[in-house]
Amino acid sequence: MTERPSTMQAWTKVRDEEGGFSLTTHPVPSPGPGEVLVKTKATSVCGTDLHIWKWDDWSRENVPLGTVTGHETCGEVVALGDGVTTHAPGDLVAIECHLACWSCPRCDEGNAHVCENGSIFGVHQHGAFAPYFVIPAVNARHVPEGLDPAHASIQDPLGNAIHTLTGGPVEGATVAVHGLGPIGLFAVNAAKAMGATKVIAVDWDNTYRMDLARSLGADVVLGKDDDVVASIFAATDGRGVDNACEFSGSPAALANCIRSTRMGGYVNILSVYGNGMPNVPMNEVVFRYLHLKGINGRKMWSTWDVMHDLLARGAIDVDKVLTHRMPIQAFNEAVTLAMSGDCGKVVLDFEA
Repeated sequence: MTERPSTMQAWTKVRDEEGGFSLTTHPVPSPGPGEVLVKTKATSVCGTDLHIWKWDDWSRENVPLGTVTGHETCGEVVALGDGVTTHAPGDLVAIECHLACWSCPRCDEGNAHVCENGSIFGVHQHGAFAPYFVIPAVNARHVPEGLDPAHASIQDPLGNAIHTLTGGPVEGATVAVHGLGPIGLFAVNAAKAMGATKVIAVDWDNTYRMDLARSLGADVVLGKDDDVVASIFAATDGRGVDNACEFSGSPAALANCIRSTRMGGYVNILSVYGNGMPNVPMNEVVFRYLHLKGINGRKMWSTWDVMHDLLARGAIDVDKVLTHRMPIQAFNEAVTLAMSGDCGKVVLDFEA
């Protein structure tokens, strides 16, 4: 086995400004009790990473300067901390980025993803735009058998999509996906795979991603030239969708999402609204008797179970959503590409 270095170069948020990343030297960490050391294979660029790059209000409040970011990742276990019996060196793992205490009331009730004492890997503490990282062993999820290792890093965003969808009915339901970033694209694909009768995909003017949504199974694709609310009602016999999922972070999209959901329907919101508070048409929520739910991360571990079943069956077309692979040295270019929207998921690869 190759001897591990004592230091590494990692992309670090170092300046209080847009961009503000540098490739900085850090010690290679050692796993503590209950932790594993992972050698990174790939880390993908997330919408959260774009918020951190833009350095919006949410990012300034949550990300300490000097943090190595990156949380959508996979790698090989190379060392075990004391007490770890669930993993072995050589295991290929993907990471659940929500770090829970496992002893608060939220954890006890099965909501460890919103642990009262929780933090987020790659946001509140060092993450995976680095060649090595440490993580609690429970957060290092073994990769499903048969999954291409090159696809393993996308389980975080795919899990987000599935958790959002399952906030309401999917099988036999009409589903609207508002916002066609990579998570929205995964949601289109997953909704079809999970038995939705009709999937309506909504963006603004990103024709690249709208075409991707069609190729992933969207039955209707809407954009800036459409009256979104009227078009959704027309496509659902005047009722509105059973299950509306908001991924865009646009206040206008949130309003459309609420107004185009059927009476007693479900509105599930994953988006981060980076600057200010969106106006929410609350009278629509009240008089339409809507189930309005915020979605954060993935259910630990039921979302992972559903996701692993879909991946193991080949029901998710990862190759279509994963449009660009770049070396980790191209971090700045990868973030710029992701912000342009001329892509699906962008993944940064580390040297073997």
